[in-house]
Amino acid sequence: MGLLISLSLSGAATMAMVATTPVATIAVGVGPVDVAVNAATHHAYVTNAYSDTVSVIDTRRIVVVATIGVGSGPVAVAVDPATHRAYVANQASASVSVLDTCRNAIIATIPAGARPTGVAVDPTTHRAYVANTGSNSVSVLDSGRSPRALATITVGRSPAAVGVNPAIHRAYVANYDSNSISVLDIRSNAVVATIGVGAEPVSVAVDPTDHRAYVANFDSASVSVIDTDRNAVVATIRVGSGPDSIAVNLATHRAYATIQGANSLSVIDTNRNAVVAAITVGTEPDGVAVEPALHHAYVMDTPSGAVSVIDTGRDADLYNRRRAHRHEYRHDHTAAPPARLSPAAKTRRL
Repeated sequence: MGLLISLSLSGAATMAMVATTPVATIAVGVGPVDVAVNAATHHAYVTNAYSDTVSVIDTRRIVVVATIGVGSGPVAVAVDPATHRAYVANQASASVSVLDTCRNAIIATIPAGARPTGVAVDPTTHRAYVANTGSNSVSVLDSGRSPRALATITVGRSPAAVGVNPAIHRAYVANYDSNSISVLDIRSNAVVATIGVGAEPVSVAVDPTDHRAYVANFDSASVSVIDTDRNAVVATIRVGSGPDSIAVNLATHRAYATIQGANSLSVIDTNRNAVVAAITVGTEPDGVAVEPALHHAYVMDTPSGAVSVIDTGRDADLYNRRRAHRHEYRHDHTAAPPARLSPAAKTRRL
């Protein structure tokens, strides 16, 4: 555990800034950008955008156990534990690779729209939803014996990510250039609502139990909290500069957002809609996923070709230490704002 500094924003709760050492750092392929976890088998799947591979990590042993060749420019991955399949969005080849996670082998390659950038799975219908940034659409894929595309849904401009709430049959698509979320009825494959959020929404995570969706707004340095029953933003959480990816731990009511401008991982208490800690990670952190049973978060360190494994079991300890810490430092409102990131650094995908 590194130095703990308690900061106080005027009239706001304090936040713990923590310099900590990862549990482990795992070397993977070139340009790891996204990760998905199969909690049932304790395996994580990492897309390596510049080596056109997926690294398979045994999360109990924290080692790479397989490397699978996929399409060109894999930038997103989602797992369906029940069917033992993973779906990889290959941006450069405009396709989705379907992996048999029991055999670590590709069983199908499905054409998608232009520049597929995000993917999510409905675990009840076993369908995958692919955000096609270049064609302003979402592809609906059937994961049956012969995986295939079923439908194409037009959404906002430059859709970058998608999240699914299977309990209410909805999908949430982050439209990067429209500053909005398209809400899809996944039974009728139709857009039923459009919700305005912050600037450049690039990632979305859904908590079905609390009826919330969390949207990382890259250019607004914020996370929008959506009430999925009302299709309305109910809170906006300020985070660091350049939030690029977000994941939710349903067991602990925590969300984790990678912050590219600060090389950190923001820890959000979703009960209070507040950042309670910021953990130092690698340079320009990208995708993130959590594994509740092992109390781990997996953060993509894209420039270094590695995955940082973070102990999320320390969250409660960090929060309690923050409250007990005697020395608080006022935020310097006269300090210069963080440097604006260049377009090339804004996101792994766009």
